[in-house]
Amino acid sequence: MDNRLKNALAVLAGLLLLVLIVVAAAIGKDKVFKPVDKSRTIVMSAEGKVTAKPDVATVMFSVVTQGKDPSTIQKNNDLKMTKVIDFLKSQGVKSEDIQTTNYNLYPQYSYPQNAAPEITGYSSSQQVTAKIRDLDTVKDIVSGLTSQGVNQIDNVSYGINDPNALKAEARQKAIDQAREKAEVLVKGLGVKLGRVVNFTEGDMSTPFPPYPMMDRGYGGGGGAPLEPGTQDVIVSVTVTFELK
Repeated sequence: MDNRLKNALAVLAGLLLLVLIVVAAAIGKDKVFKPVDKSRTIVMSAEGKVTAKPDVATVMFSVVTQGKDPSTIQKNNDLKMTKVIDFLKSQGVKSEDIQTTNYNLYPQYSYPQNAAPEITGYSSSQQVTAKIRDLDTVKDIVSGLTSQGVNQIDNVSYGINDPNALKAEARQKAIDQAREKAEVLVKGLGVKLGRVVNFTEGDMSTPFPPYPMMDRGYGGGGGAPLEPGTQDVIVSVTVTFELK
């Protein structure tokens, strides 16, 4: 690089540094950022909880067909599941809320003594997960599945479709509680609570315990004894306050 160009760049860098110094001085020493003295802070943790009623149910079920010819049992199993899905739609369950989650066709074996395993037949299995948004229909739908060809109900669970608003409410409760706890403590110490200098949020939990349905051939009678109950949305926070 040419020496004259190097000298020009050096002069320019010096001018920029001078401008920065002048600007910082003009702002004033009180406006310059000061690192927080950790010995003058207080850390508080708190938990916020919101209890709400579920607004969606999720049902997981399977149709299983067994036989000698794999093509035949696969076709029969498909027909049974088509009938089940038509039933769900007739009960108000939307197509976008019905999802095939597993599809299997596999051989069944016998194990003769001192001989190689032998195929004795085949099993075709389809598993579907459906969301039911009208909770008043859950009992009738679950009870009616077996009459439509379902021979295995794997799980029924209740949940909240969009918990974000509840999480925001629980978060604010946790923040308010952390501030209240800090204010009580600093009052006894003879100091004042200042600004928030750090904030962390723990795992947000929305526990949706499943309702297990392990018995095959479930259905009939007066309806499944299913109750949605209530569920808790919990948010934990840790807030660091500066002391004045």
